[in-house]
Amino acid sequence: MPTPRADEPDAVMVDGIDMDMDKDDEARLHPLCDFEFTFESSTLLIEPDSGESEVSSFSDASLTNSVLEYPKLFGRTYHAFHAGSYVFPNDEKEQERLALQGPIMQKLMGGKLHFAPISSQDYPHFILDIATGIGDWAIEMADEFPDARIIATDLSPIQPNYVPPNVRFYVEDATEPWDFPHKFNFIHTRLTGGCWEDFEKQVAVQAFDALEPGGWFESQEVDCNISCDDGTLDPCGPIVSWISDLILAADKMGRPTLLGPVLKRAYENVGFVDVQQRVYKMPLNSWPKNRYLKQVGLLWGHNLVEGLSAFSYQLLHHGFDRSAEEIEASLVDVRRDLSNTSIHAYMPTFVVWGRKPYPHEVRAKSLPRGKVVFGAM
Repeated sequence: MPTPRADEPDAVMVDGIDMDMDKDDEARLHPLCDFEFTFESSTLLIEPDSGESEVSSFSDASLTNSVLEYPKLFGRTYHAFHAGSYVFPNDEKEQERLALQGPIMQKLMGGKLHFAPISSQDYPHFILDIATGIGDWAIEMADEFPDARIIATDLSPIQPNYVPPNVRFYVEDATEPWDFPHKFNFIHTRLTGGCWEDFEKQVAVQAFDALEPGGWFESQEVDCNISCDDGTLDPCGPIVSWISDLILAADKMGRPTLLGPVLKRAYENVGFVDVQQRVYKMPLNSWPKNRYLKQVGLLWGHNLVEGLSAFSYQLLHHGFDRSAEEIEASLVDVRRDLSNTSIHAYMPTFVVWGRKPYPHEVRAKSLPRGKVVFGAM
């Protein structure tokens, strides 16, 4: 499906909701704490509403029975390849929820699939999508860049059986050393909180090494550390207590979920240049007055409620030894508050992208300070 331009209406239908993009609702910056927040909105603050071809993506020979024999826990299925390294399910219910996330993220970001400056005029020959999930981003990129070769990896083979001819999916554990036969021009990650012990070492370093000089790396992450600007979110209430428990449990398991705030520094630490960051506000429900943010919040709230059990079971069971009954009982009040439009909360959503420098840029940067260099390097 072609990617809509930011200056054209976006016509995505999700659960019967028309997600038309009003071009008058454009992004602006708003400083908060240490970050600049970006809005696809004409207002600086979110105002609450006062009203109530095709080829198979996998060859049969590429998938062994062991990869497809998903373990079950709490009535959900989980990945079999390197089982236990990722705590969220991969069953049909979760796949349906994942299919909702992409259009929401895209709408919040003005219809953009990516922010790195790649185009059809100077298209990337090789694109890599790490932790691709159901593969929707990779498929859309394959449509946008039909002459590019797209490789997408994940622990679970839950992608469609038939996809554009220029995209391939592989069952891989991206925490292990990457082994590809060629370098890439663009590498992408999205919504991978909880996937990594150390994003910088396991992902950013490997992305840097896997890129051609001049290639781009981009990450898009929704931060689960829920925020509020007007005091309507009770710091001791069900939502904050639930999120705090998830964060603590993920830290105990060595897979932190708070990824967004560390992205930019990780990029810079490993050597990326021209590093840019945008931070959006993802409303938790339909509380904003702004029309398109209200739609974004309505959809994201539905996404959260549908995913509550998926987010919670493994983390709260392994982190605090809670039973399924205890977990479900604790989620009753969370569901109620997530739907409460008098709570004006949001999730900071980070987009960071950076470029691998050319060799001459690295040499110039490493020269002793104050040394004058004549001629071309």
